[in-house]
Amino acid sequence: MKFPRHLTLGEVIDRLKGEDPERRVPLGFARPHSYRGYYHDLAFEIERDVTVGEMLAAAYGALGSTYEGWKGGDYTMDSHTDVWLVREEGDVGESMGAVLLDLMLRA
Repeated sequence: MKFPRHLTLGEVIDRLKGEDPERRVPLGFARPHSYRGYYHDLAFEIERDVTVGEMLAAAYGALGSTYEGWKGGDYTMDSHTDVWLVREEGDVGESMGAVLLDLMLRA
């Protein structure tokens, strides 16, 4: 059995660029930070009633940004960084895969 893999930040950006930036989705993401599970990974917090453009801005804002890990250290996010979705900063959440992102965009 093959398990779905994480999307990278670059893949999330590419997917969002193909959508109408003005379209509102009931469940999206915002507020990027270092993921608590793997500090070198990126986490976004769940955000309700957000536009695709706002999610894209959050993703672009994370690209090249440096965040402090939970136990120290600085981690710079790039287009190859794996992406997670969390309820709030500090939570251990779900990996963001293509199916999850498609569900957000099609809701």
